Amino acid sequence: MKIEQLNHNFQSWIYPISKIMNSIASVILFFMMLLTIADVFLRKVFSKSILGTVELTEFMMVILVFFALAQTEVFNGHVKVDLVMSRFGERAQAIVDIITQFSCFILFGLFTWSALVYSAKMRIVEEVSQDLWLPIYPFIYIVATGCAMLSLILLIKFFTVLIKMIKS
Repeated sequence: MKIEQLNHNFQSWIYPISKIMNSIASVILFFMMLLTIADVFLRKVFSKSILGTVELTEFMMVILVFFALAQTEVFNGHVKVDLVMSRFGERAQAIVDIITQFSCFILFGLFTWSALVYSAKMRIVEEVSQDLWLPIYPFIYIVATGCAMLSLILLIKFFTVLIKMIKS
């Protein structure tokens, strides 16, 4: 089937990108841990703190969360409530799954668009952080990138379930 091949091709380049983004999130988590340890150590031992630790941690958290979203969806790591759905038949579960995947695809597509519009506005007004004066708009672009990747993964899953349902 043509749609199956298209879905497979789409998967073959989206999944590696989400894996790379997840690896970046892992590295950021490591550096966030090092920064926190260094800040606490310096505060306790030398009574001096690292300027901007809270800001840097906040910015790192944005990267961590939004770069890990897509890969978490690839591995079905997001929370699902199966208590009610497990009582339905396979076809009913597939229909609900199709509706859910497509709705979430649309929702995260809107999140992406909204984050892109907001980051463009923040770029124009040149909003910066309080202590380190870092521009904020690049981190909003990171939010948009993470939401876009999650949206694409949800689209792939939508087509996967749709193909499975059509075949059965």
